[in-house]
Formats: sequence, C-alpha cells, structure tokens
Amino acid sequence: MFPRRYITYVEATRHPWPNFIFLLPIVILYETAVWYCTSNQIDGVRNGADGWLRQNLAVYGVNLVWLPPVFLLFFYAFQSFIRWWSRPHENVETITGMILESGIFGMVLWLVAGIWSKGFLASGVDASSGISSAWVTYLGAGIYEEAIFRLLGIHLLLLLFPGNIFPSLPFAFFVSSIGFAISHHLGIYGEVFQFDIFVFRALAGLYFCTVYMFRGFGIAVGAHVIYDFIVSV
Repeated sequence: MFPRRYITYVEATRHPWPNFIFLLPIVILYETAVWYCTSNQIDGVRNGADGWLRQNLAVYGVNLVWLPPVFLLFFYAFQSFIRWWSRPHENVETITGMILESGIFGMVLWLVAGIWSKGFLASGVDASSGISSAWVTYLGAGIYEEAIFRLLGIHLLLLLFPGNIFPSLPFAFFVSSIGFAISHHLGIYGEVFQFDIFVFRALAGLYFCTVYMFRGFGIAVGAHVIYDFIVSV
C-alpha cells in the first residue's frame, strides 16, 4: 500500500515534480541566452559557479556544454518518475506559490544586503558591462551555484556524519557556504578578495542553505535569481 499523497503546499514544493516544472523554463532560458550571447561574441556570460564548473570539466577533457543542464534536469525528471504516484496535482497553485516565496526570500536578502553595505554587486558581476548579459549571468548563478553548493554540496558533506544530524547539518551548511563565497574569487573572472564581501557572501550562503533545506531547491534557485536581479537594478 502506497503512503498518502502530498496534500499540503509545503510538502508539494519539496516534491521533485513541481521543482522540475519550476526549473525547466529557467534552465532553458539561461542556456538559450548564453547560446545567443556567444553567437554574438558577448563574452563572460558564463560566470561564477557555471564558468568555474565548465573550466574544471575542460581540464579533464569534458567539453560538453550541455552536460550540466541535462544532468540537473535529468536528476529531477528521474526523481519525479520514481515518485510519480505521490506527485501533487495542483501544479499551477504550487508554482505560483514558489514564485511568490522566491520573491519574498530574495527581497529579504536584498534588505539585509542594503543594511550591510550598498556596495555589493550581485554574483560578482559588473552590471556596467551590459545589463542584458549581466542578467544572463545572474540566471546562471542562481541555477548552478545552488546546484553545486546546496543540492550537491550539502548532501555530499552530510555523508561524512551519517545518522547524526546535529554535527553533520551545521558542518555541511558552514563548509558549503565558505565554498560558495570562495568560488567568486576563482577562475579567469574571479574577483579580487575583499574580506567584508567574502563574509557577506558566506552568510548569504548560510541563508540559501536554510532556504534550500526547508523550502526546497526550486525556491532557493528562484530566491537567488531574484536577489541578483534586484541588486542589479
């Protein structure tokens, strides 16, 4: 006998099927925009974690630009398949709620950033280089920074302390957040190190870890993207 279906909004937003639906247009939009920018010789749109990830894959001879987005979407499609029986059916209401939550979480971080310092740029991107190409980069940051440091990073770190949530979860949050902050200084587009910005990004990483763990991957991605967009305006 199957367990009960997901019946609450909070449960529905953590099911892989609404997350797949939520992520699909964001990933397609980003990859299409990157293709367009590359075709028109607009450089530097693959920045932050996405650029860093692909540079490291290229070092090992992996030059398949489609691999990260296909892997991410396949992961959620596969998870949706094996849990298809328990999928929520109120997809319009669920996705609408996820968008609203993303906006709220993104604006909360923006307000905190405003109190901390008015000098932070979203995801280490100089918007003066072109607002359209910068927004493409913000999409990529929201997708791939959350995928690497939250979806993948947290769960890999949790394996270090199996069966004991107290030391494992704070440790995973801390390490993934430090890694998130450090990643902005890596690669050919990495920033010059500034301690106050590094600390803010580490704290922002903790914030996104909390959003991811308690509200799900899709909302964490949405909040990250919306925060970057708001800061860039």
